[in-house]
Amino acid sequence: MWVHYPIMFLIFLMCFLWLLTTGLRICAFKSKRVSVYDIQFVAKSNFEQTTALAGNSYDNQFQQSTLFIVLLCLLDQQNIEGHFWFVVSTFFVVARYWHCFEHIVCRNLLMRTIAFALASSCFFIAWFAYLYVNITGIVSP
Repeated sequence: MWVHYPIMFLIFLMCFLWLLTTGLRICAFKSKRVSVYDIQFVAKSNFEQTTALAGNSYDNQFQQSTLFIVLLCLLDQQNIEGHFWFVVSTFFVVARYWHCFEHIVCRNLLMRTIAFALASSCFFIAWFAYLYVNITGIVSP
């Protein structure tokens, strides 16, 4: 089924960011740049910029990505398919990866905002389309 690919890519992104954040925090602690208190209470102001941004990016993945995975699971359960769903999910996944890249590497606020807006638009369009399909019973061929 096609829905497994976007789910797989989103879960991979969340796992990658978790490992990156954990690794950066462990390295910062080992080199004595942060204390146990900073890590325990997530005092991001005491972290280096890359470590703080990686943590923020990891935190951002759970809101939209998890709800989008729920939507894809509902589509799979109800056997709702079509080019629209494939295109929307592809744009959503690409926008989440782009947002993550801008968040950690480039740090360009305008590009990060555009990526977030694209992902949010895809997210809301997909959920509204899903609700419309379920309320009206109209399914595209």
